[in-house]
Amino acid sequence: MNFSQKLDEIQKIVHTLEKDELPLEAALELFEQGVSLVKECQVYLTQAEQKIFLLTNSGKEEPLNMELKENNDE
Repeated sequence: MNFSQKLDEIQKIVHTLEKDELPLEAALELFEQGVSLVKECQVYLTQAEQKIFLLTNSGKEEPLNMELKENNDE
């Protein structure tokens, strides 16, 4: 399951937990699945952030330079 699919699944779980009257056991199982998916997404985002940091020219955190992007589009 990719990142977007995990987010979609989390949204479905939240919707089900908010709208449906589930037995406690079923609600707890869905909640556990949601927590697991959130943790997986957090790991992915942390890894993506590290890759972006490593790919910057200076290795420093810098704001995105939109002016450079706009000039390259012309």
